[in-house]
Amino acid sequence: MVWTLSNRLLFAAIFISGFSALIYQLIWVRLLGLVFGVSSFAVATVVAVFLLGLGLGGYVFGRWSERTRDPLRIYLYVELGIAATSLLSYLVIETLPVYRYLYEYAYNNLGFYGLSIARLALSLIVLLPPVFLIGGTMPLIAKYFLRSPENLGSGFSKLYYVNTLGACAGVLLTGFFFVKYFGVIATLMIAIGGNILVALIVATSKTKTARPEPATKEHAPYSYMLFFLFLTGFITLSYEMLWVRILSTYGLSTSQAFALILTGFLLGFSVGSWIVARKVDQRQDLETWFSAVSIVTALSGALVLVLFRQFESITVLLTDWMPLSYLSLSLALAFVVSFIPAVFMGILFPLGVRIYVHDVDRIGAKAGNTFLSNTVGCVLGSLLTGFVLIPFFGMWNTTLILVNLSLLIAVVLLVRGAGRAPLQWSALVVVAVVANLLVFSDSKTFHAQLKGPDLRTAAQGFEVIYYAEGVSGTVTAIERGNYRGLFVDGQNVSGTDPVLLADSKMLAHIPLLLAEEPEVALTVGYGTGTTSGSMLLHGVEVHAVEIEKKIMEAAPLFSDVNYDSFADPDINIVLDDARNYIAMTDEEFDVIVTDVTNLKYKRNPYLYTQEYFELMRDALTDDGVAAAWLPVGGLSFDDLRTLIATFDRVFPHTTTWYFTQFPTHFIILVGTPEPVVVNLAELKQKMTQVEGDLRSLDVDNVYELASMLLLGENDVDALVARQPLHTDNRPILEYSDMDLYMATDVAPNLGKLLEFQEEDLLEYFIGTESQLEVLEEHFEEYTGHYENYVRMYERQLRE
Repeated sequence: MVWTLSNRLLFAAIFISGFSALIYQLIWVRLLGLVFGVSSFAVATVVAVFLLGLGLGGYVFGRWSERTRDPLRIYLYVELGIAATSLLSYLVIETLPVYRYLYEYAYNNLGFYGLSIARLALSLIVLLPPVFLIGGTMPLIAKYFLRSPENLGSGFSKLYYVNTLGACAGVLLTGFFFVKYFGVIATLMIAIGGNILVALIVATSKTKTARPEPATKEHAPYSYMLFFLFLTGFITLSYEMLWVRILSTYGLSTSQAFALILTGFLLGFSVGSWIVARKVDQRQDLETWFSAVSIVTALSGALVLVLFRQFESITVLLTDWMPLSYLSLSLALAFVVSFIPAVFMGILFPLGVRIYVHDVDRIGAKAGNTFLSNTVGCVLGSLLTGFVLIPFFGMWNTTLILVNLSLLIAVVLLVRGAGRAPLQWSALVVVAVVANLLVFSDSKTFHAQLKGPDLRTAAQGFEVIYYAEGVSGTVTAIERGNYRGLFVDGQNVSGTDPVLLADSKMLAHIPLLLAEEPEVALTVGYGTGTTSGSMLLHGVEVHAVEIEKKIMEAAPLFSDVNYDSFADPDINIVLDDARNYIAMTDEEFDVIVTDVTNLKYKRNPYLYTQEYFELMRDALTDDGVAAAWLPVGGLSFDDLRTLIATFDRVFPHTTTWYFTQFPTHFIILVGTPEPVVVNLAELKQKMTQVEGDLRSLDVDNVYELASMLLLGENDVDALVARQPLHTDNRPILEYSDMDLYMATDVAPNLGKLLEFQEEDLLEYFIGTESQLEVLEEHFEEYTGHYENYVRMYERQLRE
């Protein structure tokens, strides 16, 4: 007697299992990113272990399924095992100190290769058990469900598209709902609950029946298809990485954008498998079909490449036709261009499996072989694309390599085929010619256009003076007249216009002038090097943490504002994820400043959580000063209060500073170990060391700098009262107010900050009576300027 289950409940279980699997992937990347950092090497290690674990689990359980008469029973135990090992993995990551101590030791004592091996080993410890079991689910289900040669192809395709549809739901809900409303840990528990639910479905709904083994004639599998399944896995993951990178250059680099693009891929795979399920068992020309779909996949890859070059123009056109925002239409277009090619890729895997397995004999082992081949291709595709193809050949040429790889598959299968297939040969030649003509295109770069005053058409007169596709991002430098700007994945990192210079320079000067005899300072992000250059003027040793090496190649273009800081002997350039470096380094700092241009860009939200600020605090000396750049525009006032509240929770003596000489888009939070008390005479003396740099911003005297104090400690406390905090577990700012993502107006939030000015700010300064009188005049003058600026903005809105 063996266990059986109705098909309806079986498909429900498979859907839920896929749902939980993709939640695990997204959550483990988050959790391990907080341990290992989010550098490309760290993330690639986690993803590679996840995929390899799936393949190995499929291979081993596929063979085990052939030695058991009751695969459904084993499947129940595997689902329970996934839940148990996933919970255990979380406990190891979060509560076992030795796990983090081992990584910290490796970080500080081993070189790059030793650290990479340690990261791989530690990833295997926590990820391999659950993902190995996850990989075993599909071969076990295939062994249980696929019993008739007549519906072998359609049966496997149904299993695959239902499982993938569940994965699609898991990605979409995690990216847009679960983490936002429940937090990271609760989302992980939802995935664990999904596995337990699957086990309950099987345990409570099973029936015991005498189920004879299907009578089949053993045929050797078509082993050559394993190689093609390997190649399709390579191509699929390469395209996924490539398109995420390209779309990020157009501002689609938020967690929601990634979730939507991944959803497009998975939904496309599911639809492609559904198409296979409808026709595969009625067709005899499966290799010809596989070849034809490979040709169409190549064509779709080439067309998507052309579409990406016109991505912004198409989005602008769509805004004229549809009542949706530019950002919403960008996300929708990204979803569509991911979905359509994925449909063809989704056809290839189940079709290739059907060709390979040939019949239901040893179907569990055969299914395991196909999953291993495909996932090994996925691993190599993601690694080679991220670390070799894009950095050395560029995103444009990488696409052409993948297009021609699909065409090569078609050529081999056509050569193998018995028929001549003249139509397919003709199509192959046409697609090959069209796709490869793209090599001679005038432009092979991907970067967002600067917009004119209407925020629609491209600004004129800008010239690209540097372009490089690095491991972590695409770096572009532009020039027009005396202005130069630096962009990473379409995000304006810094530049030489007055506002951006004030941004970079004051982030260096304010905390260093408030610190007591600082010797060592750290800046998060090198960018144009302006902050680092201004720090060096204070005579301190500077550590600059930069995640993308290509940034440093562009640094000489900004020598006029960074004072050649990249070549200064007193600077230590650290190529790493900033959070990882601060958490792991043995160095202590007198000043740490963090400057993240866009709070929603990739993993930037984790550089403003409570836990991150605690890492900053722990890396400071006893009298160290922390500073954080905060945008005033592009977010709601409620979000701004949350940012300030999170910083203030860790640094209770927080003051807020705003540039005085002209309107800017940022404030600087300063956290000090004791209440701020500034001696004006001493501040004036300190300023002499950097007076040239300050005068470049029209800051000519001590009063102009001192009057940048916008809110005192008590004002800040009133501002943040009862405000929720932005934490690793509840990264609420990662999800909030997407409608303001591309907004730049600062006046609304500046006006609301001014409403919290209740303290007598003169109490934060020590000086003679005449000095304090002059300072009071400056406070009144600049507050008046701020209020006039806000009123002018409100008047423009009414008009």
